[in-house]
Parts: sequence; structure tokens; C-alpha cells
Amino acid sequence: MIHLSIETSTEWVDLALVKEASTLSRFTVFRPGGASEILVRALDTLLNCTDVPRESLAFVASSRGPGTYTSIRVGHLFCRGLAHALKVPHLTISPFEVLAHQGLPLFRGKAGHLAVLLDAKRGEVNAALFRLSGEESPVRIPSSEAGDVFSGRASSPQSVLDNLPPGNVGLVGPGVVHLRSSVPPEGTVLAPPLLLYPSASVMGSLAFSEKREGGGGDFSDLLYGRDSVCS
Repeated sequence: MIHLSIETSTEWVDLALVKEASTLSRFTVFRPGGASEILVRALDTLLNCTDVPRESLAFVASSRGPGTYTSIRVGHLFCRGLAHALKVPHLTISPFEVLAHQGLPLFRGKAGHLAVLLDAKRGEVNAALFRLSGEESPVRIPSSEAGDVFSGRASSPQSVLDNLPPGNVGLVGPGVVHLRSSVPPEGTVLAPPLLLYPSASVMGSLAFSEKREGGGGDFSDLLYGRDSVCS
């Protein structure tokens, strides 16, 4: 099963052609101005590199958000149109889940929790909290338990630090850049912000797992990270 994932929640536009959970090819470019001028040519390059016709795609996946407003919409609508043209499902995957899985190898056995921070601009972050346990996948803690600051809505970096659980906590994602002027609580470990941007390859692997477990449904909701769209 060959499928396409497109990650546009940050300034990095990332596409991956994935066979089940293994990456066949990947195209990544830093594009602060948005993804609209990139996606068509990037997809053509990706398919040409692997000699895979787009009609072979079993489904497409894009970012659910939150993240960069315009780029998320562009990526979402591009995948929506492509899925409609190919008559295949369109899935959306949260960048929180993608980054949590990327951060797991860094903090496995070193931290009990993982806080994922996206850059919400305006000096704010979108945050989610995950529980780490052995070799298992990260488990997101609902905001009813973790606190509203971890609901995904835009929050101040200090409020995230003030509400971290006790013990060792890993912090990952591009939003950690906003913690430079803050003093994290003892026991927190920051991953370099440029090391962990959401990966289309990881998104593709998660989308394949979700598709396999959820059947052939089409589920493509979208979040931006502000109160009006997160409630």
C-alpha cells in the first residue's frame, strides 16, 4: 500500500511517499512564505523519483494542526482535492502526535512525560502533554487531566512551564524556541528546536497505522490552535 503524506504545519514543507510504514522518497524545503507554490512541483518530483503513478496512491494524509494557519489550509485543501480526484481517503494527523513519536527515542527511559510545543507565533505556543512508558508509544494526556494549557490552544510559554508535571519532563518541538528567556523547572530537558520539526515520514507511518486500525473511513478534521476553532 503506497500512500502520500504532506506536513505543512510549520515553515518546513515536507512530503513523503510511504509504502505501508516505510519511506520510499521524501521532499523537504524551508518555505516561510507558505506551501502554495511548492506542492504541485514537489509532488511531481517525489513521484518521478520513484516512478510511482499518482493513481497508485491508496490514500493521502495531511496535518490536522494546530500550526501555521495559511500553510495548514493549503496543505489540507491540496490533499483534499487530490484525494477527491483519485477517489481515495484523506486522513489528517496531529503534529503533536508526530513530534511525540519523533521525541520518544530521545527521552525513552530518561523522562516520564513529554511536552510537545508548537510555535503559535505572537510569542505563544500550542502545547500537548504525553505520558512515556517503556517501549510503548507516547500516550497523550487529555487536557481535563493535564490542564487547559495542554489543550492545544495558544498559551504563554511560562504558563506551560508552570503547569508541567513533577519529575523529569522532555520538551520537544519548534515552540521550545520561546523558552530561551525562561528558566525551565528542574528536571526538564529541551531538545534543540531545529532537531524536531514534524516529519512527513513519521506522519505517513502514523497514518498507515490509523488507517489499518480504523478501516477505510475518511476522517479529515482541521485545527488552528485558537479558541474559536479548538473548542
